[in-house]
Amino acid sequence: MNLLDLRSLQSSHRVKKHHGFTLIELLTVVAIIGILAAIIIPTAGGARKSANKAKVRAQFGAWTSAFEAFRQEYGAYPQLSATGAQKLVNPLGTSTNSRQPHLFHDILTGRFRDPSTPWPAPRTGNPPPPQNQNTRRIQFINFVENDFVSQADITAGRAAANQLNFVRDAFYNTSIACVTDSNLNSVINGSDTAGGFPPVTVAGGTTVIRVSAATLPVGTTGGVHAGVIFYSAPPGSTTEADLILSWK
Repeated sequence: MNLLDLRSLQSSHRVKKHHGFTLIELLTVVAIIGILAAIIIPTAGGARKSANKAKVRAQFGAWTSAFEAFRQEYGAYPQLSATGAQKLVNPLGTSTNSRQPHLFHDILTGRFRDPSTPWPAPRTGNPPPPQNQNTRRIQFINFVENDFVSQADITAGRAAANQLNFVRDAFYNTSIACVTDSNLNSVINGSDTAGGFPPVTVAGGTTVIRVSAATLPVGTTGGVHAGVIFYSAPPGSTTEADLILSWK
């Protein structure tokens, strides 16, 4: 064996000697992956929650514009609930049947959630039905499929079966408050809603949170200077400080 062959053999042995990882090296890699996961996963979750909050605020902004356009046309804001009742986007008694009335949607679009449903003739009611409020059937906003709870959302556990076809926010929350300046004095406060501001349920939970005077802007008139306000509670909310507010 010459000198060149000997060196080649030694080099081959060195390669074989360092082939693979030791147990300590593997444990080190696993530990590093665990540390990175602990950093990245919460960060990604936080970014997703922030993005959804931004989507909710965008929804509130679009709805506000629609309400203001309605007032410009008819001289008053849509009436979503009976006199003295709490004001919600999906009030108690909302039907899961898209061929049945949904005041919030129908008043703002001039049609039912199922657009093939015939528009009924005017009739009395408290609150007045959609056909009595949007008499000219003007479409003030365009709702898309993702604005509603679908059967797929229910199957995936993102919403309850009794919320099918309800209007939802980006967190699949259907408990959304909507309070208008009912006396048209350019400020929303306790005089615009009976029994205080409507309570809302936290997305994906059962905790109920209500807006109080502490959340409202302080001023000579004491209230929110707006024609309509919306708010909802994202996942993990525990106090009114966690609410998504249309005016902040």
